Amino acid sequence: MSRLQEFRESLNLTQKELYEKSGISVRTIQRIEAGTEPKGHTLKVLATTLGISENDLLKKMKV
Repeated sequence: MSRLQEFRESLNLTQKELYEKSGISVRTIQRIEAGTEPKGHTLKVLATTLGISENDLLKKMKV
């Protein structure tokens, strides 16, 4: 599970709901959750929307 998916699910948000709150497309959210690292504007907007730091979103999950 990606960090984005972990934070999104902890807030009980679907990918569509995250899109509606952030304006980041569902397809982009899907790509990030599949392993693409968010950068720039996308990273900033998702972190702000989720109420976390950009670093928290980028940290690798502990296995």
